[in-house]
Amino acid sequence: MELGYNQFVHIDKDYDLDYIRDTQEFKDLIQQYRKQTETQFIEDTVQAEAEYTTTTEIPFIKEDGVCKVRCQINGLPLHFVFDTWASDVTLSMVEATFMMKNNYLSPNDVIGNQHYMDANGNVSTLINLKNVNFGGLNLNNVRASVVRDQKAPLLLGQSVLGRLDKIEIDNKKSLIKISQFK
Repeated sequence: MELGYNQFVHIDKDYDLDYIRDTQEFKDLIQQYRKQTETQFIEDTVQAEAEYTTTTEIPFIKEDGVCKVRCQINGLPLHFVFDTWASDVTLSMVEATFMMKNNYLSPNDVIGNQHYMDANGNVSTLINLKNVNFGGLNLNNVRASVVRDQKAPLLLGQSVLGRLDKIEIDNKKSLIKISQFK
């Protein structure tokens, strides 16, 4: 235990320790190391919490059973579905065409001829978003997919969410809390 072994569930059930488990010396030793382990866990938790620099609170609205948040994509304000299951930020062809026509996207932002299948079986084209502003957090060079379905929802997926350190959803207050490490 002095070397850090603290698997107390195993210690409590290991039949090799049956002969000493009921001795007062063994009980005192286990109690001492459990307390040290708990104290170290609390100290580590406090230290980890102190390492967050900022926590940003981002309001969301519930609409049709999904959470929607406001984002700016290359300066264009849009509302996205906060989708932890989506691998990328997803735009429909309508938004992508509008962004291209109004210089929010350029032909240089298209990432070759890479296509992949999304959850609905649609083929998507990958693009690079120069800037995604999500609750005041600026993320540069974010991968996104353009879905050919004109009615596809805007999804804020893992290509943004995967860059964030800690995400909490407060449904009572309709807030998404983003904490970033130092």
